[in-house]
Formats: sequence, structure tokens, C-alpha cells
Amino acid sequence: MHSFLRSVGFSEITKDTEIYPYLQMTIDAPDMRSSYEKEDGEIFVELKKEFGYRTGLAVCGSYLEDRFQVEYFYPYFRGSYESTQEEIEIERHADKNSYAAICDDMRMGITLIYYLQNISEFFKHTNGQLISKTGTSVLSALSTEGKIILPLEQYDESRKKHIRRLQKRSNLISAAKDGDEEAIENLTVEDMDIYSMLSRRVTTEDLLTIVESSIMPYGVESDQYAVIGEILDMSHSKNMVTGENMVIMTVNSKDMIYDICINEKDLLGEPQIGRRFKGKIWMQGIMKF
Repeated sequence: MHSFLRSVGFSEITKDTEIYPYLQMTIDAPDMRSSYEKEDGEIFVELKKEFGYRTGLAVCGSYLEDRFQVEYFYPYFRGSYESTQEEIEIERHADKNSYAAICDDMRMGITLIYYLQNISEFFKHTNGQLISKTGTSVLSALSTEGKIILPLEQYDESRKKHIRRLQKRSNLISAAKDGDEEAIENLTVEDMDIYSMLSRRVTTEDLLTIVESSIMPYGVESDQYAVIGEILDMSHSKNMVTGENMVIMTVNSKDMIYDICINEKDLLGEPQIGRRFKGKIWMQGIMKF
């Protein structure tokens, strides 16, 4: 059973057999259907059905003698913001016909990996080839654990300095990737200064008053992250079948904007614009063409 089913309003499901009726609803009456023919002639099919606003189940498989064979399924949440525009590399997961998108976003200083939602569209545009290309990613995330924390008090001038500092660091990281030795040295010195500053301030201040936002890999799965981000917008949604409520938040982490969906039961605190979200997420996304 998928651990993020509760994020889209299926928290009462505890056994694999309990999700079967909803998978059958998706197969019988999908809201979205896409497919592509693989090199061996097999037709891979994606079926998606929304059970709430921009949330639902995706069932993937193939047809065998006019009968649909389910290979796997996953809960999904459609994002609404173009989060990154970087070179993207697509790689297949080892255990099933699903794919991960990998891109280096200079703002974060890490390699961002997300679960690709539009597999069929990708292969239609690449003729079934796994290639690297520059593209726009619309990111979204599901969360099973989160809390609302207070914002940092910032003045306009300090925010402007922070933005300029992020831009400078992004330029240094980009130059360092191209082999610029001076940029590598500057980044090393900057990291040492940051470490020294944190070591000094953490003795008298809470860590969450020092770190405004962050995004870092969490656990052993490469597309899951621990994040802190400012809430830019929020709304509520309901699973029309189970009646469970979800909270949808637009979050800014390290200058990257994306949407998060979490079951109301799993969110501690009252979300409001300007406050911050802290939690663990599973990153998904659509690669636009």
C-alpha cells in the first residue's frame, strides 16, 4: 500500500484490498488518459482520476488481449507553478515502468529529484528515448507529516540583501560546476563563514530563527525531502469519496515555489499566509514541453 495515500484523503485505508474499488473507479471512468507504444510494441497506458481538487489516483499498466493489466498506481497532486527551468535528465526506476526527473537547481545547491507524472507525454516528445534537455518543471508535493511555524521578522532591506546573496551564490555554484577554481575557493570560504556563524548563533538562538527556509533530502528515497518554506498562498480541498479534508499550500523554499498537499489530520498548527511550513514531502512534477 502506498504510504502517501493519506495525503489525498485515503487515510482510513489500511489494507491493499481496500484501495481496489478506487482503482477500479479510475480504470472504468478516468478523467485523463494517455498512452505510448514502446519499442517492443507494448502500449503503456496512464489513467488518472481526480477525487479532490487537483488530487487523485494514477493507475499505470498496459493492455493484454483487450484487458487492462495494472502494473502500479500512485497518488498524485497537480502543481500550479513553474518551479524550475534547468537541464533535466530522465531515468527509469529499477523495479517498474516509472521515471524520475533529475535537475541541478543552482538556487538550492543540490540535485533535485522528483517523480515524473507525465510519462506518456515525455515519451511522445522524445520518441521513447531517455534524453537530457532543458525544460520547465511544474513541481508539487505530498506530505504525511507537517507543522506550521512562525515567520521570521525581516525588513525590506534585509530581504533584498538575502535575495542578492542567493543570486551571488547561484552564480558561484554555476561557475564552480564549469571548473572555475576561484569560484570553488569562494564557495569554500563562504561555507566556512556560514558554519562559523551558525556555531556561534546556535548557542543563544533557536535554529528556526536562523534558518528561514531549507530543502534537503530525507531518508533513503531520493525524491523525498525535509523542507521549511514560507506559505505564499493556501486553500482547502475535500476528497469527494471519503469526505476527508486536505490543506493545499503554495510554499517558497530557497527561492523555489511549489505546491504542497497534506491531509488536515497530519498538519499541526493553523496555516496562514506569511507563516512557515515545516515537514517531510514526496516531490512530484510535470516536465513541460
